[in-house]
Amino acid sequence: MEAADRKFRRLHPLTLVHRAGAATLAFVLMITSNNDFSIVILIFTVVYAVVLAPWLIAQYIRFTYHVSEREIFINSGVFSHVRRNIPVGRIQNVAIERNILARLLGTAAVKIETAGSTAAEGVLAYVGLAEAHRIRTLLRSGAAHAMEENTLPAAASAPDFAMSIGRVLLSGVYQFSLGYFVLVFAIFGQAQQFGIFGPEEITNWLFGDMAEAFIGRLLEFPLLVGIAIALIAVLLGWVTGIVVNLFRHYNFRLELRTEKIYRCYGLTTLREGTLPYGRVQSLLICSNPLMRLRQWFRLEMQTLGFEGGHYQGFQLAMPFAKWNDVMALAPRICSFSLPDSYESVANVTVRRMGLRYSLALVVLVGTVYLFWKPAIWGLGVMPLLWVLALLQYWCHGWAFVDENLVIRRGAIRQRLWIVPAERFQAFQTSATFFQRQLGVCSLTVDTAGAGILRRPKIIDLHTETANLLTHTLYDVFQSTTSPSHSATESRSLL
Repeated sequence: MEAADRKFRRLHPLTLVHRAGAATLAFVLMITSNNDFSIVILIFTVVYAVVLAPWLIAQYIRFTYHVSEREIFINSGVFSHVRRNIPVGRIQNVAIERNILARLLGTAAVKIETAGSTAAEGVLAYVGLAEAHRIRTLLRSGAAHAMEENTLPAAASAPDFAMSIGRVLLSGVYQFSLGYFVLVFAIFGQAQQFGIFGPEEITNWLFGDMAEAFIGRLLEFPLLVGIAIALIAVLLGWVTGIVVNLFRHYNFRLELRTEKIYRCYGLTTLREGTLPYGRVQSLLICSNPLMRLRQWFRLEMQTLGFEGGHYQGFQLAMPFAKWNDVMALAPRICSFSLPDSYESVANVTVRRMGLRYSLALVVLVGTVYLFWKPAIWGLGVMPLLWVLALLQYWCHGWAFVDENLVIRRGAIRQRLWIVPAERFQAFQTSATFFQRQLGVCSLTVDTAGAGILRRPKIIDLHTETANLLTHTLYDVFQSTTSPSHSATESRSLL
């Protein structure tokens, strides 16, 4: 039995409209891929009336929640009743998300995220907008006035960083990726499967009665077809990158408040959330050749836990900003200063990386050569791979200054890691067979919540240097974990 003074609430009644909308969308997709509409409609109507509608109503009735300044309780489940209790001290972020339908209906989804979870620990989908802000304010500060009904957020202050629509579109131009082309290709394949459109329909729409003659003529020049496909892939990758950035970073705002970092962004789905400074484990400044030409950079925060809509452990602070702006804002999130110079890694890395790239090229060209003889000319790019290995050596360096480990890596996708000593979790040295023969190894510094692939790592250090650096980092880390420092850190996480 719940305590008498614990008032449990239900989700907003329009939650049923959200869930019915998802079911309706699934129904539309079903009938577009099936020519026998009458049978599909009949089956869907029966299943929806007998099974889905009662199930959705039962879920809505059984779902209740209670929020206090100490914890949040969530009751859910139709047949199996689940009670979840989340202490406020474990909450990393309270995110408010609003898609297009939610904005039309005046509702919002509240996601309760904790440190170390790979998904939102609790989701209230959906509540009224005022209720969503009341929950976030109550969990964040425990202020008494947050208990009042229909409490809207205070007027927004001037952001410390914001992206205009022009900068959002410009950032898409610099964020070209063939991954976006793969996304377009997948959407195109699904559309063709549902019979919406396909290559034949597009060709007929473009060339009309001349479509068949045009295709026959084009197939006489396979090299030209290959070049055209490559150009189309690049163009689609660029255009899609711009569109993706528009949806992702539209109206991006960041405010560095007294205790937490506030962010708001998104076009179709509006996301709002706060992040305690104590949850930031390290900073990552990224760029690519196009961005560096105009001094554009991206600032990311590696954090504890999970944020919906992003891969685990990384959240954007500045998606697209000038170097001077990054250097003005980043130290306010995590105090640091950049070194005047960097220590180089062992120069054997040029030989090792060059041989690795060459071997990969030989395997690739050899495989393609079995089916297409002109592929042998691909070996002509091997000198460029050795140039790339040399550039990676020049761009790779490290420094330990003001109790911060700074690691610079990458010739094409350049990354600058800034890891405070108090955030160190573990140190790992590893060496492959070839590294052992050359007397080098790689040093990885682990932080809480770091992913498997994206971690601060120094490649091809001399073994003696790696051991000395590990001892130095460990000694400094030990000095930051004194009882007084730990107490201060614990307070900063609340």
